[in-house]
Amino acid sequence: MNQVGRVKREARFRHGLLAFGLLASVMFACVVGAGSEPQIPMVIGCAIAGAIAMYLGNTWDEVVQGAMKGIMDAMEAVLILMCIGMLVGTWILSGTVPTLIYYGLSVITPQLFLPVAFLGTLVVGIVLGSWGAAGTIGIAFMGIAAALDIPLGMAAGAIIGAAYVSEIASPLTDGPVLCAAVADVGVFAMCKKFLPVVIAVCLACVGLYWVIGSMVDTGDAAAGAARVDELLSALDQSYDIGPVALIPLAAMAVCIVMQVPAIPSFLLGVALAAVEAAVMQGADWSATLAAANAGVVSETGFPALDALLSTGGIEEMLPTIAIVILVMAYVGILQHAGLMQALIEPIVSKLASVRSLAAAAVGSGAAFNVLLPDQYPAIALSCKMYGGALQRRGVPGEVWSNIVNSSAGITSVLVPWNTCSIYMVTILSVACIEYLPFAFFCYLYPLAVLVLALAGARRLASADGAAASSRREASAHKAA
Repeated sequence: MNQVGRVKREARFRHGLLAFGLLASVMFACVVGAGSEPQIPMVIGCAIAGAIAMYLGNTWDEVVQGAMKGIMDAMEAVLILMCIGMLVGTWILSGTVPTLIYYGLSVITPQLFLPVAFLGTLVVGIVLGSWGAAGTIGIAFMGIAAALDIPLGMAAGAIIGAAYVSEIASPLTDGPVLCAAVADVGVFAMCKKFLPVVIAVCLACVGLYWVIGSMVDTGDAAAGAARVDELLSALDQSYDIGPVALIPLAAMAVCIVMQVPAIPSFLLGVALAAVEAAVMQGADWSATLAAANAGVVSETGFPALDALLSTGGIEEMLPTIAIVILVMAYVGILQHAGLMQALIEPIVSKLASVRSLAAAAVGSGAAFNVLLPDQYPAIALSCKMYGGALQRRGVPGEVWSNIVNSSAGITSVLVPWNTCSIYMVTILSVACIEYLPFAFFCYLYPLAVLVLALAGARRLASADGAAASSRREASAHKAA
């Protein structure tokens, strides 16, 4: 009996499936049908999960307790997202981001446009995240592509594929932060673990873009060169460009190598950028505080440059923070009421090996992005569904969180009705079906992780081997 005299019923698979299925239906109807942002559908999803939990005999206080537990699990991620907002704003004001853009644009040519666009967007994406990169340097590259007569679908595919590298490899972006929070691992450690795979796939993408770029028949190169010169001149006039401006980025790289915790690393990057903003760019203290809180509003008089550099600040992260909190509240209710376990156990119990679990995690991440349709629920649910089973089989958190994120984190932008794709279509003015074939990283990386898992890569095979060895030892001991 609970405190109001009701008998608690055991959560069954049908109850968990109902909670998830209704959320998927509501998300699809609101996001795709009504063009809503995902926050309100997630509120409805939390209400549905709470109602099912109360039907099973949980009290309202227990539902709230479950939601609060889920939210508390995400509080470090929320703090990190605030730090990211401050970092982006101060790095723009200090000239760090403008310097990165300047150096990237300096080497562009029509034949090298696709690989340069990929690498340039990748670098900016590590700092600004996938949406920030597409909405800043991505817009600039789309303008250059139009001037060079490069097919816009190709250009958008290269930009989007590069932008989503950050959703796997950057500790500065919200996707990895959320995944690390749910997996209870350090975000730096998680991003480093599969870095060799990320680099290998990126090199393959660069090669593909180079081959395609060398075959593309471009138009008048002079117009594109003039566009690039205009942006370079605007950057040079508005900021003190130089290697010194990259000190905050170098400091962050050192922190990543030394595995300094995320929040102190971000605060160090913000502090160094604040100093550079004053010393190099002549910004006063109030402007630095405003950049950290509300972001930068660029007013250089160059429309293209202003579109690139008007971003950042804690306030820009608030919608993302809201969806993270709501997703984790939903997951917390499911866990507290036993709905998550009831949904997961019948599925994972049929997957005996690490390889099969890893393959299911990669496939489910893509399926969640199709059904929900938003990246954050896909990441959180994939982590909760497969993380425990993989961990019990000896797979470290830094490994299984990467396996889960390899699909849930980046396939969202390949689904036309997913919020990530809707944003990219809106910001780059290219239909999903046009850029999808050229967003190589977004499907080559999940395939690479899947192949490694099925082939029994050393780290995964060792986990399987350890589990098998334990079973053999137990059998031998029983026989003896």
